Amino acid sequence: MAVSTSDSNGTAVRMNFWLSFFMQVTFNTSGSIILLPWTFATLGYVLGPVLMVLFFAITLRAQHFVNQSTLELPRGAVSTLRDLSIQVGGRRLGLLATAVQALNMLLVMPAELNVCASALQYVVNAQPGSAAHCNIIYVLAMAVPAVLVTQVVRRFGGKTGGLACLSLAVICAKCSLIVYSILQHADMYPSDAAPVAGMGAAARAAGTYGWSNLLSALSNFLWIFAPVFINTELVAVMEQPEQVHRQLFMSACCMSFLYLIVGLVGATTWGVSVQDPINLQLPHDWAGIAVNCLLIYGAGLDYLLSQIVCTGFVQELLDPGFDKSDFSASGCCRWLAYSMPANTCALVLICFVPELETLVGVVTATAVTLGSWTIPALVGLHWGRRQELDLEKATTPCTQQASAEGATADAEQPGAHNGAVTHGVDAQVEPKIADEPHSRLVPVLEVRNRIELQQWFIALSGIVAMVALVASCAYVIATTDYSSQNFFCRGLI
Repeated sequence: MAVSTSDSNGTAVRMNFWLSFFMQVTFNTSGSIILLPWTFATLGYVLGPVLMVLFFAITLRAQHFVNQSTLELPRGAVSTLRDLSIQVGGRRLGLLATAVQALNMLLVMPAELNVCASALQYVVNAQPGSAAHCNIIYVLAMAVPAVLVTQVVRRFGGKTGGLACLSLAVICAKCSLIVYSILQHADMYPSDAAPVAGMGAAARAAGTYGWSNLLSALSNFLWIFAPVFINTELVAVMEQPEQVHRQLFMSACCMSFLYLIVGLVGATTWGVSVQDPINLQLPHDWAGIAVNCLLIYGAGLDYLLSQIVCTGFVQELLDPGFDKSDFSASGCCRWLAYSMPANTCALVLICFVPELETLVGVVTATAVTLGSWTIPALVGLHWGRRQELDLEKATTPCTQQASAEGATADAEQPGAHNGAVTHGVDAQVEPKIADEPHSRLVPVLEVRNRIELQQWFIALSGIVAMVALVASCAYVIATTDYSSQNFFCRGLI
């Protein structure tokens, strides 16, 4: 989901605290709930929640650095994570933030499309072997209308907040229905989940504790809470930006409550038999159909918004002067061309990697690890070093005044002109030296205080997580047999 900072007329929109809270929760929660039962069953219904809280705490701490930097800059100086990264860390950090945000939106599209198509296929419930059982039909049924809508809706209006409020109500209803359906069919599977990963005999026999499964379950905690991709934009449009810390903490608490309810009920009731995602495992009755219909709405909206963002990014890259209000034949053809790369990438990826858990792992490994942990930590490091530099500059006027008085006295002596020129050269060089540290992507590797120790730890943790998850995703993709997914209806040809 993306944040609209203006209405359809370009007038700035200010959000109150609760509206920004709704947007934060819906942005992170829309398609994440269905992953939690399997995650807690894999990691343990005691260890899983503990690790989730730990991951959330690290993410909150990392995001605190970003929010604090944004608040201490003059209001209006930055409106996106890219703007903040450039302002604080320079062009290279800004390029990294831009690339990570664009990659996240691009890779979120196939994940959301997978949720929509699978949910729609569940609702239709076609007989295996029939023409209506082909997965690709449902993928196209969701993707094509979104492409058509994008040709008309080319920017966000002032209704994004209203959609967020509606989406939050949908999320709460979806959570309640999932819990209801599981409890109503509690006897379908044995309740054999273990409190801690490695303890359950049934899980060991089923191969649940494989290293790729454990890494995949851990990566879900990064996927289900990634405020960095929206929070700087929210700060820019909040009526009271200083409340962003409270808003983010309350959002994390709300999401934790929803995740714990659904995850623990699913893990403790159906044990290690619980599947990922759980919406496809629910019995095909009114509750299961309702859950999947609500998922189609939420994931479909996210897919549409991500598609608009990616199309706009391609348009800005290739044709910055394009008029989005141009609906002539030429303008529509050009906009259609701009929308094709992201949609083609989504369709290709979902056809070759048609499992939601693997798609989530790909997004988390390539974008979320850097976006949620490494980039915020680097922003905090750069901002701290910049503040130290500004403080040093603020304490130099007395020295400069003394030097000026000395230069005035020397002006009465021969050769004073050369001394004045030398002083002038020093004054011109100083700003360049002050700006030099901020032109680096990574600050000088040293720890100056306890906060910098935290920042370096978080930044390095993001890189380690990225490497581990990339290896896990590559292993899963290389060893998984996707032929049973029948995306091209091979069984009917």
